[in-house]
Amino acid sequence: MNTPNTLWEFLNSKVGLLVLGFTLSTIIGGIFVNWIGQKTWEQQIAVEQKRQDFEWERSRKFEMLKFKLDEGQKSLEEISDLINLRFFRLHKVFENVLSGNPKAAEENWRNYKKTVEVWNVKLIINQNKLKRLVSVEVANQFNNYETDNPNLKSPSSMHGHFFVSHEKVRALLQCAKRESCVVTREMRRDVNKHMRALDTFSDTFVDNVSTLFLERAFELEDSPGN
Repeated sequence: MNTPNTLWEFLNSKVGLLVLGFTLSTIIGGIFVNWIGQKTWEQQIAVEQKRQDFEWERSRKFEMLKFKLDEGQKSLEEISDLINLRFFRLHKVFENVLSGNPKAAEENWRNYKKTVEVWNVKLIINQNKLKRLVSVEVANQFNNYETDNPNLKSPSSMHGHFFVSHEKVRALLQCAKRESCVVTREMRRDVNKHMRALDTFSDTFVDNVSTLFLERAFELEDSPGN
């Protein structure tokens, strides 16, 4: 029996052609299905990679914003604490004078002066922090160099209000320490007026800074390139 001829005859027969066509279709179909599956898998991987990249970038931006908020909030809290501490210690001296206790006033004045030293050392540093974290306008509200005028009467900055109130309380204390000087009602009212103005200005300033800082932080987050 001639096997090659028989195989050739079989392949040329209708049944052979049908079997050959079916076999080729199965092979080609399998290759095509595998190719489609490979492409689908690659597309799924690409989509998943884009999703992961997006999630990573969003997480990175969130962490950066959180870092900005945390660091900025910490700096602003330090400034706020220093404002409150200076006002508290200055007001304590004023209360001592009003109650007729110059000895306690003198002791508290020394404590207050330590806070003033810290305030003056950090004045420009804190001014620059406010400029960077909030705005130039807020930094100028904190210090606008108006105290270069030693005769300042109507302050418009945080530092200016402290400067005027400081001088008023100091003069009142010096008078209370001298037997020849009488602390009059008018003097007390004048100092009280400036202390109340300082209190109001400082409260408003701290509240505005906190609000504006949060607005500024989110503006930076939403700006192009972030």
